Amino acid sequence: MNREQKQRYQGPEVLKEILHRELHGKKFVLQCGHHITFGEMLGNDLTVRNGKDLRVICAVCGY
Repeated sequence: MNREQKQRYQGPEVLKEILHRELHGKKFVLQCGHHITFGEMLGNDLTVRNGKDLRVICAVCGY
């Protein structure tokens, strides 16, 4: 990856801020059937399988 390509990427703090601002306190059922509440201390961890079709599952089912 060259310098120009690297400059197109934003840092992880930007993604973290977007997730916190947009999803904090919201509850979802994941594609694996488990539940997640963003910003909760005992909430599930999330795995996003990137590709042609996104797959959103909990971290336990991602292994």
